[in-house]
Amino acid sequence: MSIKGIVVEVNKFFEEILHKEAQVIRVEPREHGWLVQVETVEDSEYMRRRALDDIMALYEVEMNEACEITSYRRISLRERDVIKPEEDEE
Repeated sequence: MSIKGIVVEVNKFFEEILHKEAQVIRVEPREHGWLVQVETVEDSEYMRRRALDDIMALYEVEMNEACEITSYRRISLRERDVIKPEEDEE
């Protein structure tokens, strides 16, 4: 499957299962599938009612060779206007 197809499948999963609009920010081939990172807005309505910034969540999604999602997990949270430095930057 192409990267475009992977992005479509991951976005569809997030919309149908988690009811979230996702933005794929990383697609990386692995030995037996793909690793995909996705950013979403967490509970935007709750934050707006309290006049707070949106909370952005970073998810890691694993797909097998058939491009089926085998697992996902949230790996971090941050406020929308806060940028975290890359891990390899000093």
